[in-house]
Amino acid sequence: MNSIQPSHHYVCPVDKVLSDKVEWFLTNSPNLSNQARSKLLWQKAITITCKYGFSDDYLRYLKKITLLPSSEVNKNILSFAIYDLTNFYHRYSPTKACDFLHENRLLVTSASPEFLKYLDMTELEYCAEMTSVEKIKAFVRLRELSKGDNPFIANIYLSIAEIYSSMGQFTLAANELKKHLSYSKDNLPYIKDDIDIYWTYYAIATELLDAGEIEEGKHYFRKFESGADLFADTEDYNVLLLILKIKIAYMEKKFALMLVLIDEFEPYQSRIEKSQSNNKMLLYKAIACVENNRTQCVNSFISKKAALIKQTKASNLRYLYEFLTKYYIAQNQVEASQKNFESYININQQALINQQNSVPILDIAQLQQDIVTLELSLVSAKLEQSKITSVLSGLLIFVLLAIGLFIWREKNKQKILLETDELTRIYNRRAIFEQIANLKNTKNNDIHAIILFDLDNFKAINDKYSHVIGDKALRHIVKLTKDNIRQQDLFGRISAEEFVVCLKDLEKVSAQIIVERILSSFENNPMVLNDAKELRVTASFSITYIKKSITDFESIYHSLDSALSKTKDLGRNRVVEV
Repeated sequence: MNSIQPSHHYVCPVDKVLSDKVEWFLTNSPNLSNQARSKLLWQKAITITCKYGFSDDYLRYLKKITLLPSSEVNKNILSFAIYDLTNFYHRYSPTKACDFLHENRLLVTSASPEFLKYLDMTELEYCAEMTSVEKIKAFVRLRELSKGDNPFIANIYLSIAEIYSSMGQFTLAANELKKHLSYSKDNLPYIKDDIDIYWTYYAIATELLDAGEIEEGKHYFRKFESGADLFADTEDYNVLLLILKIKIAYMEKKFALMLVLIDEFEPYQSRIEKSQSNNKMLLYKAIACVENNRTQCVNSFISKKAALIKQTKASNLRYLYEFLTKYYIAQNQVEASQKNFESYININQQALINQQNSVPILDIAQLQQDIVTLELSLVSAKLEQSKITSVLSGLLIFVLLAIGLFIWREKNKQKILLETDELTRIYNRRAIFEQIANLKNTKNNDIHAIILFDLDNFKAINDKYSHVIGDKALRHIVKLTKDNIRQQDLFGRISAEEFVVCLKDLEKVSAQIIVERILSSFENNPMVLNDAKELRVTASFSITYIKKSITDFESIYHSLDSALSKTKDLGRNRVVEV
């Protein structure tokens, strides 16, 4: 019994001698303690999953562990069972999964932290009342805190991939799955079993195909297809293989083949609907029926559309609305096509906004414009012969132009977010440095004046009045500065209380007047606090002048910064020229 040591990082295959002994004890020892029985049940479950994967038998043994008196079982093993069962229940009912986790989490408070953190990870992914972006941010923090625990980090990559997929960000999900696969091969002993590797190939292929990346998706499909001999449950394998084949046939516009594959898939449809809330296979069937002139099949699908809209998970709804829009266009039903198109727009606009919001949090500068898919499919010459897209109303062309404008605005908004200091809404360090580095040569006798200023004794303001007042002081200073410079001038925040101003194309004497005016405005316009007291914030300035374009602002910045230190030594609240 001492040789059975529970762990999330079990090794496959299980030693046959140990496996036989476990089987014998479970069959012939009715008087075993529940502590010992929980260990044997866990070991039996691991033997099953090493051989067959995440099967019904595996889950049945985990369930047996949870039915033992909780006070008498091994708490680490019980937490392991709760973790995997929660993941299983979530496939069918997120509410049931969270209820199960919350009911049983209190039973294992004395389990090892190495086991409890897996329950915390599941709570975060499935049950936390957070947006998807907030969850990804939390997982990134958890990954940083878990450095050294490589198996746990591999599982975090998997969780992030699932969140990206639920957001419709399929390329990003595939990238996280690739990291999970790479990390797992090196750090998870149990994934040395090829079954787990091939399941991951399937997941990567699915995400890539959903992202429209057909060639790479087919590459991972072929990897998954080559593992046929490894799967004991050939029915499950065949179902997943058919799903990938149907997706590929759809993307390659092989509608006749697509219909044959869908007819082959028909016996499995109800199981897929039940386990995944995934009506996308029904949608593929409707598309294939349209393209192959099966009117009765199409009418059957359309008659169920209200129920399908209600049942289909959010990440697949846009495909449903896309099909309905095209179908009603082909039927010359403008009002119905417009209604479904508006629903499609709303879903994709929200997806764009969600991804835009993720940019400053995750440093993801890639904006996947899913909404363009419909535009391209409606106007592309390659699809002109498709029965679905044969009729395009003038009204929808107008709406498509509106979508193009929306996408342009969203892209500009994203660019602004990446270049803007969040607190003060002026350029951030990277953006102001780039802007100055791109300055053109001045004309005539004009110069560019570059000003660096640093607030005096700003730390003391934060310490005495709080960071909230400190933030207000920063915004106060920014407003005063903007009031004294021109619209064409550049202004950015480069550190906590340090700012850069670039006065473009003006005479040297004018630049000197402006910098003195900024200094005086700080001194003469104190900030009024809530208790009516005044807080006066001053700054020390250094200024230099250039006539020619520069490729690197760093050296100029360092010269200004050195001069600024001398200004502080001279007593602050003054200007020094470099």
